[in-house]
Amino acid sequence: MENTDVPMPKRLIGIGLAIVCIAVSMMVPASEALSHQGAVALGILGALVCLWVTAALPLGVTALLVVVLCPVLGVVDGLGKAIGGFASPALLFIIAVFSMPVIMLKTNWGVRLINALIGWTGANSRKLVLGFMIATTLVSTVMSDVPCTVLFLGFALTILKAADAKPLQSNLGRCLMIGIPIAAVTGGMATPAGSSFNVVAMNILQQATGTSISFLDWAIVALPVVIVMTPISWFFITQLIKPEPIADSCLQGIRDQAASARKIEAYEIKAILIIGAMLVLWIVGNWIPVLNATVVALIGLTVMFLPGMDLLSWKEFQNSVPWGIVIMCGTIMSMGGVVEATGGAAFLANAIAGSGVMGLGFFAAFAILLALIYLLHTVCPIGVAILGIFLPIMITLCANFGVSPAVPTIALAVVVAGNYLMPVNPTVMLTYGEGYYTFGDMFKTGIVPSIALVLIMAAWMPFIVGLMGI
Repeated sequence: MENTDVPMPKRLIGIGLAIVCIAVSMMVPASEALSHQGAVALGILGALVCLWVTAALPLGVTALLVVVLCPVLGVVDGLGKAIGGFASPALLFIIAVFSMPVIMLKTNWGVRLINALIGWTGANSRKLVLGFMIATTLVSTVMSDVPCTVLFLGFALTILKAADAKPLQSNLGRCLMIGIPIAAVTGGMATPAGSSFNVVAMNILQQATGTSISFLDWAIVALPVVIVMTPISWFFITQLIKPEPIADSCLQGIRDQAASARKIEAYEIKAILIIGAMLVLWIVGNWIPVLNATVVALIGLTVMFLPGMDLLSWKEFQNSVPWGIVIMCGTIMSMGGVVEATGGAAFLANAIAGSGVMGLGFFAAFAILLALIYLLHTVCPIGVAILGIFLPIMITLCANFGVSPAVPTIALAVVVAGNYLMPVNPTVMLTYGEGYYTFGDMFKTGIVPSIALVLIMAAWMPFIVGLMGI
């Protein structure tokens, strides 16, 4: 959700910094290392980040302004070359996939899933937190992080209310409110459908190298990371913030909801069938190239509107798509192509290579760069912009080591999505707003999982991608 209540001084600072970035870049003379157009492209990208970080202008307005500046300042010839990202199949995928959470939220499948889990966990509070995190992770593999968090947040609040768990007093409340969004962003790593970051990264890879990663290949590479990170996160959350015992009677509300939803409606059958069919087709696309992620998503979206299906109305779909985010994604895809074409990405890659970090060997250098990007995203939660800036650079650096570009593509998408340290991204802010935990609570539970994520990505990605020959 976009913040519309930004203090005027912060907005003016953002605009001032953006102007400085562009002004400085325009004074940079052309050289063998960097063309003048490349310098200005980097300046515009810096201005974009300043405006987004300070929320000086609405997301969509900032995105469109930056696109217009490219031809106006002579970076590209004509507006057509500045808006290439808006013609990207990845952008259509992002739009279409927002239909999936809408139809699922209209069903009782989530209630039934939670009821099955509490049948396993009973009143054991640590197992209850684990059950919620497993369920959230599972659903988030095919549902965007924010609606997935909203879904399970509602179930958790039902239990906390029944248990009279007060904000900032209940450790169970702390654990659930931290664990649910962490599980959502973790599950989103598993497949291209789980997070828009994944699709943006795939598109940048396509633009930079002409190669792509299939749905199945992504899942094979990333799913083991998800399987490992979910219990690691749960362990440190429940060890450092020990949840108090919960009475069995507090779970009765979920049981009652599930009992009233015992009859499976026709709508629910159609919804689960269409989502299941899309998953199957995404996997089949590994062998039938025409069934790529975008084609399947658009076919699935169309089927939802067919007579006899009627899973979705056009008004519901329009309201479900965050159009500001869509425009933002289109802009960063466009800017990624512009920075690459003007030599800006190669210049930054050479600067990093010349810093000496690459002399440490691939594993150490890759881990350090992932850690730095992770920390940057922690304080500046603008994941799409970070991907647009750093992924072309990382692809170039990995090429110097003879490492597949698929390694930095998946690794950066995962690291940008999986931020466990502070509640500053939209997914985690949803539960932080309920008041159950503090910044410090989340930070202390996220330190070890964050380190583990970076190290796992640095070690696992080159190994599995090389083994699979992607």
